[in-house]
Amino acid sequence: MAKKIIKIMPAIILAGLFICVKPISINAYPLLGTNFVLKIKAMGKTYEFCYPEIDEYQGLLYLKNLEEVVDGIYYDTLQKPLDAKAIVEPESENPFKFSKEVNGKCIDKEDLTLKIQNALIKREPLIKAKEKSLKADITVEKLKKSTYRLAFFSTAYPYSSEERKENISLCSKLIGGVTLMPYETFSFNSIVGERTEERGFKSAKVIEKGKFVDGIGGGVCQVSSTLYNAVLLAGLKVVERHSHSMLVSYVEPSFDAMVSYGYADLKFVNTTGAIVFLTAHTKNDQIFISVYGVKSDINYKRVSVVKEIIESGESERIKSDEVAVGEEKFLVYPKDGAVSEGYLETYKNGVLISTSKLSTDKYSALNGVILYNENEPIS
Repeated sequence: MAKKIIKIMPAIILAGLFICVKPISINAYPLLGTNFVLKIKAMGKTYEFCYPEIDEYQGLLYLKNLEEVVDGIYYDTLQKPLDAKAIVEPESENPFKFSKEVNGKCIDKEDLTLKIQNALIKREPLIKAKEKSLKADITVEKLKKSTYRLAFFSTAYPYSSEERKENISLCSKLIGGVTLMPYETFSFNSIVGERTEERGFKSAKVIEKGKFVDGIGGGVCQVSSTLYNAVLLAGLKVVERHSHSMLVSYVEPSFDAMVSYGYADLKFVNTTGAIVFLTAHTKNDQIFISVYGVKSDINYKRVSVVKEIIESGESERIKSDEVAVGEEKFLVYPKDGAVSEGYLETYKNGVLISTSKLSTDKYSALNGVILYNENEPIS
């Protein structure tokens, strides 16, 4: 910290004291010289000033660059406060632990300035700087007020492959424990990062251009969709969300959130005006996501409205030796599509006060593919 003083007023360090040697312009005041030495004690440190930093004019002593001197002592002795911190353990029943805030302290700059001026007038050689306490901005008490569970959402994946389950578990660990300051923006892709084998993601089924294909990170979209719904129920402002090209089984139409690194993201802003915490964990083939913040008398309800069903066409039949003669099986199951709308209802003290439309989404149908092994298809 002493370097800050040196930058403001060059000094020679001698026996732990600062002897300032920066002169002022001789054209401003005649340098008459003085033997007066001023010592300033501040928060356990001693600063010493003498000629030419202290000079005399018409019988009055003055300290050159007084404001810079006081600033230098302030920053050299400043003990910044430490904010309280919340330690989030997403899988615990009580997910929050706290480290207590630590107040700091500093000198009173205005008081020291007056003391220096009076000491020079009275030629008092020693003064002591007054100390002030600096309170931490974030206290444990304040943090605890932000640990009310605003919203909770879960989805299940009991029939997923082991690779897909591993991707969901890995992704949930990456977003669990995230803290959002007031008006901070959350980016799913920034937090989760690129889905690569090197980072532990596995190959599993993903939806791409209206088809199910193998892709690294399959299952991540179930995490982003679960998070999307939790965020809506917490009243946070979603600024980017994309639907899948086909319907998904784990959430209602218009309440999915497709993500693709470098292409499609899920982003939302903490508009609550207070700190928000996210927790996420997996258990028994389910993912659980909660949003914690300051308790409010506002709550929300999701409404999915299917406007149209888009029926799948006739399944394609492919002769294959992979099935026994006289048998057939689906390689790809048919899946209807839909046109849907998503709405968010806002309630205050249990009374509906508004309904807002979130999106209109179109999901393509998927035609089935049947493998068979006989001359004529089974009727």
